[in-house]
Amino acid sequence: MTVFKEPIRHDTACRICGSRNIKTVFQLNPTPPEDQFVPREKLNIVQDAYPLVLALCENCGYLHLPFILNPEISYSHYLYETKITIGLTKQYQEYADQIILMTGARKGDLVVDLGSNDGTMLEAFKRRGMKVLGIEPSASIAHVANEKGIPTIIDFFTDSVVDKIINEFGHAEIITANYMYANIDDLHEFTNNVSKLLSTEGVFIVQTGYHPEQMKINMFDYIYHEHFSYFTLKVLNNLFAKHGLDLIDAQKNPAKGGSLRVIAQRVGGKRPVAPSVNTILLEEENNMMHRPEPYLTFAIKVEGFKKQLNGLITQIKKDKKRIVGYGASHSTTTLTYHFDLGTHMEYLVDDNPLKQGMYSPGNHIIVHPSQYLLEDKPDYVIILAWQYQSQIIAKNQLYLKQGGKFIVPLPELKVIQKEIRG
Repeated sequence: MTVFKEPIRHDTACRICGSRNIKTVFQLNPTPPEDQFVPREKLNIVQDAYPLVLALCENCGYLHLPFILNPEISYSHYLYETKITIGLTKQYQEYADQIILMTGARKGDLVVDLGSNDGTMLEAFKRRGMKVLGIEPSASIAHVANEKGIPTIIDFFTDSVVDKIINEFGHAEIITANYMYANIDDLHEFTNNVSKLLSTEGVFIVQTGYHPEQMKINMFDYIYHEHFSYFTLKVLNNLFAKHGLDLIDAQKNPAKGGSLRVIAQRVGGKRPVAPSVNTILLEEENNMMHRPEPYLTFAIKVEGFKKQLNGLITQIKKDKKRIVGYGASHSTTTLTYHFDLGTHMEYLVDDNPLKQGMYSPGNHIIVHPSQYLLEDKPDYVIILAWQYQSQIIAKNQLYLKQGGKFIVPLPELKVIQKEIRG
């Protein structure tokens, strides 16, 4: 694992192919570490904001952050738990069942989940009789998994950890990396360790955010410091090949605004390559996803949405109305900072108990439970967690009936209020 001491490192060469032909394609406003919500007693501590820049390697098409925040900063006070994401537990059970069916895995086979968080993914495999093991660098989150009977090693996925797993548990039939492969600094070391741990006929499954789909719904707030990489299938295919892995399946799905699930096996494995692999590769090529132009156009489009929202807020403030925000996550920090919302919201509400009573990164906006809307009755609520707008609006119908209004910033700006029938 790459180790560096400074808070942030600026890479001027591609972390996959080594090329220095790097072009900045989207410059976002700097933010503090996006999930570092702080308690009241630490409000006096200044939280530095770090550059948040998206760049493209024009040699291999790798989209990435050239400014890398030290993982020790990101994960020291990590508060996200998998179970908090709406609908994800059900998705993981369906995911596990599909993988078991496809691979022919048997009860007792070893499943290793990398970046296993609170063990929600592994619980799905455990329910099917598999032997499970998690690797999670955040001690507080790993403790949650261990407490509920999901054995979890508290560490990064290093060479020595791989040796420990092989010696104590054997090789893995299934290795999963769910929404964490984008968080890896040294992709070559990490992928080589996967190859080393994988059994002869084992499979490696990566699920990650897929920006070619996310951009279709104007989603830019998936860009934050923990996500070092923004993968296309072409880039993943090339990376796997360098470490003796063949990409054999690829499927797009709507999770997290647009995701890609890929499956790889050892070179020479028995499973055939699914037609979907070439279909998606061709689609990426046709849409020029390895050239700067789509990203430069997207950045301009996002600025247009920012201007619209700020125009609406200016009018609301002129009318002396009150505004709060709904959502306290990584992505809501990116959205708040890039759209300059921090000074406009009196407080935030969120359904994650771990965030309630905490203060947002940098702006130090207090987080209340969502029920607080009914007590306080603010005039407007900006749905920062706009991907979940349907669930949020459905849950908060009483707030609307009381006369409150929701502002949905993306994928297009709209204001939602209770219908008045004549």
